[in-house]
Parts: sequence; structure tokens; C-alpha cells
Amino acid sequence: MATISGMRCIKVIGALCLLLSVGCQSSGERAPGEPVPVSIWMFGGSTEQNAWVRRAVDGFNASQSEIVADFEAKDWATQRESLITSTIAGAGPDIIRVHHMYSVEFGELGGLYALDNFVDFPAVKERVLDNLWDYVSYDDRPYGLPTLVLPFVLAVNQDLLDRHGLDIPLTWEDMMAMGPVLKESGVHAFTIPAGANQDAAYRFLPMFYKAGGRVFNEDWTKAAFNGPAGLATLEYLVSMKDQGFMPPACAAYADDENKAMWCTEKAALTIEGPWWQTVLGNMYDFPLEKMRLVKLPGPAVPVGPHPPKTLLDMVMVSITGYSPVPEEAWTVLKALWLEDPQWREPNPMMGGLPALKVAYGPDVESKFIDGEVLAAAGQNGLAWPAHPAITQIQRSMADALNMAMSGALEPQEALDQAAAEVDEILLEY
Repeated sequence: MATISGMRCIKVIGALCLLLSVGCQSSGERAPGEPVPVSIWMFGGSTEQNAWVRRAVDGFNASQSEIVADFEAKDWATQRESLITSTIAGAGPDIIRVHHMYSVEFGELGGLYALDNFVDFPAVKERVLDNLWDYVSYDDRPYGLPTLVLPFVLAVNQDLLDRHGLDIPLTWEDMMAMGPVLKESGVHAFTIPAGANQDAAYRFLPMFYKAGGRVFNEDWTKAAFNGPAGLATLEYLVSMKDQGFMPPACAAYADDENKAMWCTEKAALTIEGPWWQTVLGNMYDFPLEKMRLVKLPGPAVPVGPHPPKTLLDMVMVSITGYSPVPEEAWTVLKALWLEDPQWREPNPMMGGLPALKVAYGPDVESKFIDGEVLAAAGQNGLAWPAHPAITQIQRSMADALNMAMSGALEPQEALDQAAAEVDEILLEY
């Protein structure tokens, strides 16, 4: 991947050095014998996750007197803006729980602390699934500890399929063939959020990966999603919608509208992940015995030049680059997210699969519905490209899906327009 340009690098480093020094100077002095304070911001998370971290923090504080940790829950949707603000100010929490893609963006900017600075990091690294480290690293330096793995799979209303004499679809062609049968009963075969937001990008990419596509070319200098695999994916979705096999208003859907469509049994299939089990039980009181999680289908013959892959998302915990107490923060981070028994077995209440190897031992029983499907999908996972501008790139891809699904642009035209925007972004790196 091309490195950040010299002029941009000088400006960023100069500004951050000044701001970080100001932030550290303002941290104040502790009285002799006073415990070192370590603050945690946990972005996102279910009620159960927040309850766990509160218990874990209380347990850690009670177990020793040298460090005192405190915890604050934050809205998942505000994490990037909060990281930008705190990085610029050089002040904020010591530990953050965020989306893994920010390891690249804020690792590059100096907003996160490289974990390989710690002498025991090699031992920690060995305890985490090997395929995850590339996605929390920038220039081969890790900026976050993976905690949760979230593969994207197909959520199926098995009861609806049984009532219509339909089997689990194995290919896109199978999904298309289900459309006329379900349509006769007023049920859509498939639904995804296709609004102009990141929810849309997160449903387009899983299908695109299954078609054998990749976001960039080999050296990450050009967008590649407007090639044959991207066109086949977008044309397939437009065809499903035009035939009435998807909701006519899906081009306006965000995540909540899409959940409601599936949970009210107006659609049989949607793209979700390990969080779906808890969402259905806690938010919608949906009978879990009707739900299955299965491998996301792809075209019978892959269109793109690459092997079909599963989109993989992750949650990580990181130490901020401006923390005045990184060693103490590392102690807290390990106690909560590495040593706590919570991470030794898959627990649906946490919203994802654990990142620790020990959770996949032969004697470990998963509490997830179709947990073996999720585990297999995670092992075949490919995340979003670890590029500092990935948030902007996701927005361009979401716009392409939205424009095509709303009929504003033809699929190839929508993809080419988005690719041109992404090519402009890539020129800066």
C-alpha cells in the first residue's frame, strides 16, 4: 500500500506532537500512594455487555490498590467523531473499545498506542486467533487487541421456508428462484438496508466478496469494485428488487427498518451476523426457534478473479496515543479482555465470537444458534481493506448501491461514479 505523502505526514505529525504534548502536560500530578486512574470509553455494546464491563471493572478495582479504573458507555455511532476530537485535543480516555478499522486511521495519525511497545506483547499475540492481527495493524504495528469476531452470514426464517416448501438457498440462483413462490403469499425473499449510509455498504460488500471481488486493485491505487464482480452483484440486487422479491422501499432503509421488515415476517432472508440472535430475543421478542444462520450464498460460478470470502468485522480495545499511563492501561486491558473468563467460550450476549483461541477448543460448547456456521465463516473471513480512508470509501460504495437500487443510476454508472470518488481519495496516500 502506498504511504502517506510527505507533506501531509509532516503536517499531521507536527500538529499531533504539539497537541499531544499539551494534553500530557495538563494531566496533573498524583499524591504519593494515590492509585493511578485509568479511564475506559466503551463505544457500543448491548445492555449485557455494559453490565459485564461494569462488573469486571469493579472486580479489577477490588483486586488491587495500585490502579483504579472507571468505565463510561458511549454511543457506537459517535466513535469516529469522538476519536477525532480526542486525538486533536490530545486528551480523553486511556482505553477505548471501538471498531477495528480505526486501528489504521488513528494508528496512522498517532491517536492510538502501538501494542508491540509492551514487552509481553508476543505472549499476548499468541493467545489471539492468528488471522485477526492484520486487521488491527498499520505498517505491521498492532494498534488494538481483537475482542469480538463478527462474520456476516445469511439469517433465515426457517419457519417461512418450511411453510412454502423451500430449502435453504446455496446460491444466488437459489435465492432468486424462491422469489416467485414467496411473492404469492406477500412475502419478500430477501431484504437489506440499501439507504445512503454505511448499513448499505455492509450488505453490498458481503455479496461482492462472495462473487470473487475485492475493493481495490493489487497495489491499492485504484478502486476495483466497479469491475465484473461488482456489476454482477449490483445487477443481481436490482433485478431482485425490480421483480418484487425485495421490498420496494429498501433503497430508503437503514438498519432498523430492515430489522423490522424481517422480524415482522415480511421477508425470509437477510444478511446479519452473530449479533442477530440477541437482537431478535431482546429487541423484537422473535421466536428464536424460527431462526437459522447459514453460509451466505454466492453466484453458482464466481464472477471475479478472487476466491469467494466471508466479510469479517471485528471489535477491538486500544490504548490511546495520548494516554499518560500506557503501562497501567495495558494492565487493565489485559485483565478485562484477555484474562476474564468471559472470553473463554462463545456467548451470544456479547454480540460476537471471542477472539481468543481458547474459546474454540474441542471441549468448549458454543451457546450460539448455528455456532459452527459462524465459526467456519470467521475462519474464511476477509475484512474491509485496512486503509486509513476506509470510512470515506464505504460511503462512496453505499451511495452506489443506493443510486442503483433507487433507480437514479444504472448499476455500472453508479459503480463507476463511486470508483472515481475512491480513486481521488487514494491519490492522497
